[in-house]
Amino acid sequence: MSITDQLSSCFAPVSVQGGDPATLTRIYEPDYNLAVWQRPLPAGAADYVQRLLQAGSRVSVRELVPAEAVAGELAGQLPDLPGREALAADVQQLAEMFACLFDLPRVGVRLASLQTAMCPRFHVDRLPCRLVSTYSGPGTHWLNQEQRNQLLAQGGREPEQWQQLAVGDVALMKGDGWEGEEGRGLWHRSPPVPTGYRRLFLSMDIAD
Repeated sequence: MSITDQLSSCFAPVSVQGGDPATLTRIYEPDYNLAVWQRPLPAGAADYVQRLLQAGSRVSVRELVPAEAVAGELAGQLPDLPGREALAADVQQLAEMFACLFDLPRVGVRLASLQTAMCPRFHVDRLPCRLVSTYSGPGTHWLNQEQRNQLLAQGGREPEQWQQLAVGDVALMKGDGWEGEEGRGLWHRSPPVPTGYRRLFLSMDIAD
C-alpha cells in the first residue's frame, strides 16, 4: 500500500455546501470538517465594501464580545460611509449564529482589510472551529482529500491544485482542537492578494 493510500484510509475529509444557512449545523456530523453556507453578500453590505475600497480605507477590528454587541462595536470602529450599519448588522448576524451553534457567551471577532496573505502556507488550526468569510478579494484556499494526501505525501510541499471559497461564502472549518478529531482538521491557507487590491476578511473564533 502506498503512503497516499495509507493516508487516505486514515481519514477522508469531506465538505458539505449549500444555499441554506442550516448547512452550517452539519459541522457537527463526524464526516464533515468543512461546512459552507453559499450566499451572495447582502446588497447593503456589498455597497459599503465597495465604498471602502474606492476610498482606500483600512479596517482593523479585533474584539472579544457577546454576539449581540458586535454591531455596536463595529459601528464605532468602521469608517463612516453609507452602508456601515448594513455591514455591521451582517457581521452581528453571523456572530449570533456562531454563538448559538457553539453556546458561546462571547465571540472572538476579527474583521480586517489585507494586502498580503496572513497565513500563506497550508496548515491546520489548533482550535476547535473557526468561521471565515470574505467580503471582497480572493477567498480562502482549502484542500480536499486527494489534495491533502498529496501535500502530506510530499512532505508538506504545496500542492498544485486546491479548492477556494467564494466571496460571501460563510464557512465553518474544524481544527485539530475539535474533540475527537485530532489530526483531522481542515488544511487551508490565506490566498495571495493581487498587487493594488485589498481583501476584506472576517474570522470568528470560539472564546471561553
